Amino acid sequence: MGSFNLTNFDAAMKHMYPYKKVENMVYQNNPLFSMIPKETHFAGRNATYAIEYGMTSGRSANFATAQNNRSGTKLEDFVVTRVKDYAVVSVDNETLLAADGSEGSLLDVAKAKTDSALHVLSRTMGRDIYRSGTGSVGETIAASGTYSGTTLELKPGHGVNFEVGMRLKASASDGAAFRDGVLEVVGIDRDADTLTTNVACTTGITGITNADFLYVEGDGANGGSNIKMSGLDAWLPSTVTSASFFGVDRTLDKTRLGGQRVSYDTDSVHTTIIKAAVKVGREGGRPDAMFINPTDWAELALDLEGKSAVAGTSSNRRYDPSDRKGQFGFSSLSIATPTGMVDVYADHNCPLNVGYLLQMDTWKFKSLGPAPRMLDFDGLKGIRQSSEDGVEYRWGYYGNLLCTAPGFNCRIALA
Repeated sequence: MGSFNLTNFDAAMKHMYPYKKVENMVYQNNPLFSMIPKETHFAGRNATYAIEYGMTSGRSANFATAQNNRSGTKLEDFVVTRVKDYAVVSVDNETLLAADGSEGSLLDVAKAKTDSALHVLSRTMGRDIYRSGTGSVGETIAASGTYSGTTLELKPGHGVNFEVGMRLKASASDGAAFRDGVLEVVGIDRDADTLTTNVACTTGITGITNADFLYVEGDGANGGSNIKMSGLDAWLPSTVTSASFFGVDRTLDKTRLGGQRVSYDTDSVHTTIIKAAVKVGREGGRPDAMFINPTDWAELALDLEGKSAVAGTSSNRRYDPSDRKGQFGFSSLSIATPTGMVDVYADHNCPLNVGYLLQMDTWKFKSLGPAPRMLDFDGLKGIRQSSEDGVEYRWGYYGNLLCTAPGFNCRIALA
């Protein structure tokens, strides 16, 4: 058996991680990201497309009036730019040499490291598609309002977005300038939604307090332009403001340019979804999918379990939890609405108490080539590290989320 060198190691990496396999690894546990239509041609500096939010005023039962009031349609151009994200893994040369004549041992090590890099990248992409683009991954909360110890309390459900070893920055509001300092996560209690930090919280980050926003170091907007994917929270915000969004003042028509919003109906989650579908249908939309947190999904399932078509009869279940839809077989609840059947999916990336009722053909994840991909533009899978004794492998993507008809989609408050 010949020497196992960098050249045939590169070939082995290519064999282990063809694009379709990478796609499966990234998409399989991310329902929304898996199901969003993909386009891998994102040439040029940006993707510019127009949304018509108002018809011509040149219409009347009186010809002279129609002629006098004629005008062009109301159009706004969204100029969507790409964002980037990376995951890097390295294999040291000692391991490479030790595998001489034993390809399997090296490939096992390389696969474990690369799978880990792809997992963190896929987890980030699956999470970011729901978020605002500022880079924030959670918010602090504390009854005392102070963080003098090493315990960082988070809002309910936010603990799932953190990992041991993360280095965190903080800001007073979402996307604002960072406070001074950084904290490293050394422990997580996911049930209690608390983080243990390497030093006292206020020692690591000056002034950190209740209702601060947290970011993985290197991800935050830091008071400037967003550098992360503009997800559902960006396209369908809880409040539409005049702040420019990809060059558009969405207050010109908050619904058609900024999506729809529905508050929780105290009757049930089921009732809230029906009312949201009615509101979207009024604007001409036909939503066909909804994505919610597994906790909210369970509440909906229990709600549907108790529904009866006629008093005294057996339950009228408008769903089949064994129905597996989508490319990767995600289970869904199917709900009848005035605009058609809506499949409701549980996605662990979706924030608690927020749901998104979507018309899927109005969305697109547009990227420069496959996303994610091995960054091997020079033909080499691995790159010799200049300052370390090893070989580095880089993964990443260049792209962003687009919506061609925000008004056909709805953000739903579920609590």
